[in-house]
Amino acid sequence: MINTLHIENYALIEKTDVEFDEGLNILTGETGAGKSILLGALSLALGGKVDKGAIREEGKDAYVEAVFSVTESDEEKLKALDIESYDGEVILSRRFSEKRSQAKINGESVPAPLLKKAGDVLLDIYGQKENQVLLKTVNHLGLLDAFAESALQEPKEKLAKSYAQYSALKKEYDEANTDESERLRETDFLTHEIEEIESADLKPGEDDSLEEEYRYLSHAEKIMEAAANAYRLIGEDESASEMTGQALQNLNEVASFDDKLSPLVDELSQIDSMLSDFSRELSFYIDENEYSPERFSEVTERLDLINNLKAKYGRTIDEILSALEEKEERLEKLQNFDEYLSGLKKKLSDAEKILRRDSETVSKIRKESALSLSDAVKKELLSLNFNDVNFEIRFTDLDKFSSNGTDSCEYYISMNKGEPMRPLKDVASGGELSRIMLSIKTVLAEKDATDTMIFDEIDSGISGRTAQAVAEKLCRVSSKHQVILITHLQQIAAMADRHFVVEKNNVENGTVSTIHEVTGDALIEELGRMLGGAALTDAVLSNARELKSEADEYKASLSK
Repeated sequence: MINTLHIENYALIEKTDVEFDEGLNILTGETGAGKSILLGALSLALGGKVDKGAIREEGKDAYVEAVFSVTESDEEKLKALDIESYDGEVILSRRFSEKRSQAKINGESVPAPLLKKAGDVLLDIYGQKENQVLLKTVNHLGLLDAFAESALQEPKEKLAKSYAQYSALKKEYDEANTDESERLRETDFLTHEIEEIESADLKPGEDDSLEEEYRYLSHAEKIMEAAANAYRLIGEDESASEMTGQALQNLNEVASFDDKLSPLVDELSQIDSMLSDFSRELSFYIDENEYSPERFSEVTERLDLINNLKAKYGRTIDEILSALEEKEERLEKLQNFDEYLSGLKKKLSDAEKILRRDSETVSKIRKESALSLSDAVKKELLSLNFNDVNFEIRFTDLDKFSSNGTDSCEYYISMNKGEPMRPLKDVASGGELSRIMLSIKTVLAEKDATDTMIFDEIDSGISGRTAQAVAEKLCRVSSKHQVILITHLQQIAAMADRHFVVEKNNVENGTVSTIHEVTGDALIEELGRMLGGAALTDAVLSNARELKSEADEYKASLSK
C-alpha cells in the first residue's frame, strides 16, 4: 500500500505531500487542474521515463518520493529483487535535472529499471490508454497467463528450458546441413588452424615466464655493466673490501690498549665479513648470468608466436588450448559428417517431442484457466450493468514453437441478447472497454492479491446507472485493496474513504497546482460542483448531501 507521495518542482507542482489511506482514495478537480500530474510523478518514482521538460523551475532538481508499506507476500517478491524493507516500509525515489537522473530505493542508488520491477510488485496502474490493450489481440494471452500465474509458473519455466534446448539444436542442425563444398572448405581451414596451434606446443603459463625472462634480457647488458662496476668497487684490489680489511688490522693492533675500541672492532669485523660475502655472491651472479644475444632472440621469437596465436584464438594460452579442443571436436564431426548429422537429427527430434509435450501441458492449463477467467469476467460484467452479456476466450494454434508455447487466444463478447459472439476489438465502445478492463483488473487483483490499484479516469465514456454500477464495483474492490482513482463522476467520488481535490491557481511566478483533502461541508461542495451546478444553490447542495448519504449507506451494507 502506498502511504505518502512527495513531489517537488515537477510540472505545475511546486511542492506537495499527499497521504493516502486504505480503501478508496479519490482525486477530483477541474479539467486541466493537474490530477494526472500526480500519477505521472508516481510513475517516475516507479522507474518511468523522465521528461526533462516537466521540470518546473530551471536550475533546480525535480524530485518525487513514494513510501510504501509492504505485506509479507510483497517482502518475499522484493527479496527476490534483492530489496529489503525497513520497519515494513520501502521508499522509492527519483531525482532529476536537465543533465542527470538518479534513482534510489531506501536511500541507496539503483538502476531505474529496478524501480519499475519493485513498482510492479507494489501496485498496478491503470491509465486511460490501457483500454487499447484490449483492442490488441496479442495482449490477450498475457492477461490470461497473469490470471493463471500460480498454475503456469512451473510448467512455463520447463517450457522455456525445453524451447531453449530445441532452438540450440535446431540452429546447430541448420548450420550443419550445408553443401559439401562448404564442408570441405571448413575442414581444410580447421585442419590448418589445428596444425598451427599444435605445432606451437604451448605449455600453460609459459607466456608469463617468458615475459619475465624477456624483461630481464632486454636490460641484461645494463644489469651486467652495473654489477661489474659494483664488484670492482667492492671486491677487487684497492676496493672497499681491501680498505675495510686494512682498517680492521690497524684497530686490532691497538685494541688491547683501550677497552672502548673492542665494540668498534667487532662492528668493523662484521662489516668486513659482510663485504666479503657480498663480493663473493656478486661474483657468482656475474658468472651465472652472462648475457646471451642468442637467448634474447629465441625468447622474442617465442613470444611473438604466442602473441600471434592469442590474437587469433584467445587472450590466454588456456583459451587457445580450449579453442583447440573445440576445433578438434568440430573437425571430427565434419570428418564423420553423416554419423554426426544423423545423431543431431535424432537429438533434435527428441527435443521437439519434449517441447511439444511441454507446450501441450501449458496449453491445457491455459484452456482450463480460460473457462474460469471467462466465468469470473462475465460475473463482474453483469455487476457493471451489462444485462445480457456473454464472454469467452477462443484459442488458435500457432504454426511454430515459441518460448511461450503454441497458443494464441482472442477475447469474444456478446453484449446483447441474441447477438452472436464477436471479437472484442470489433464491438466494444470506449465506455464498454473501460468496464471490461475494470472487470478483468478486478478478477486479476483477487487472483494475485495486488495490494494497490490505481485508475486514471476508469469512468471514461459512462454515465447514469452504469456510472452507479461502476461506483459500487470500485467500492467493493476497495474493501480488499487500496484504490487510488481519478474521476469526473460524482457517483464514484461519493464512495470515497478519502477525497482529495486538485486545484490550479495563478500565482506571481506562474501557475501552480495544489492538492488538499476535503471533508464535511467542503466535501459536499465538491460533490455539488461535480453535479454540474453553475452555482452551489441549496438544491445542488441538497442533492450532493443525498448522494453522499446514499453512498455511505451502500458502504455500510458491505460491512454487514
